[in-house]
Amino acid sequence: MIGGFFFFRVVLIPIAHRFPEPKDIISSALRRFSGVVWITLLTVLISGVYNFISFLRTARITAQETEVDYSLYILILGIKFFIVFLIYTVAVVLTFPYPVFEGFQKKPTPWLNIIIVLGLIIIFLSAFLRRLPF
Repeated sequence: MIGGFFFFRVVLIPIAHRFPEPKDIISSALRRFSGVVWITLLTVLISGVYNFISFLRTARITAQETEVDYSLYILILGIKFFIVFLIYTVAVVLTFPYPVFEGFQKKPTPWLNIIIVLGLIIIFLSAFLRRLPF
């Protein structure tokens, strides 16, 4: 999904501005992208719950054998969940065909920039969590 929004920001929007009605092209493309947003939302939700349950099982087994402090892991995981929530909120606002969101959909560039930066932060936090010595 982040790659799709990167494509919108770097390729589609500059090309669309060469046509007479760029806002129509951009908003139409974002609405068509909503299927990808919903599929990734479900996939991330299911895989996130599975990974969190796996972490809890591993943490419980490890805690019985040794004393390990998981507070840093839990803190970073909470920040990551919050950022994912922000990404999906902005993604739904940009892709959902509802009149209230038209203002965001007509000028999506700053919102796409935010999604891309937040997506890169998520990737960094995921890599950091994988490197923790648990």
